[in-house]
Amino acid sequence: MSLSASADPAQLCVTPEAPAAEAARMIAARRIGAIPVQDRAGRMVGLVSEHDIVRVVATRALGLRGLAVEEVMSRDVLGMQPGTPPEAALELMRQHDLRHLPLCCADGRVIGLVSVEDLIRPS
Repeated sequence: MSLSASADPAQLCVTPEAPAAEAARMIAARRIGAIPVQDRAGRMVGLVSEHDIVRVVATRALGLRGLAVEEVMSRDVLGMQPGTPPEAALELMRQHDLRHLPLCCADGRVIGLVSVEDLIRPS
């Protein structure tokens, strides 16, 4: 078994300019823990997670109001390419204390997102 894309990237990602509240609604509606952030060329530039959103809401009087995704997202996100063995993905997640790992093509385009739960859930 190896990692592969499982969703339409256009439905999976947000842009840096999108309202942070929109990313929060997407995360809640889809019951997922994070959304990759991609530039207009489709390359990953960050990741916005439940943790990122909660941190802002808990520390800012206005919460997410008026903020763009780029103001709350995590940058310098690690990603994996399709075909990566699940064991290697889990090890990378363990080493870097990650819960989500975007799947990206060699050119940086986002094609999926894998969570720890995806990898440890029995098939």
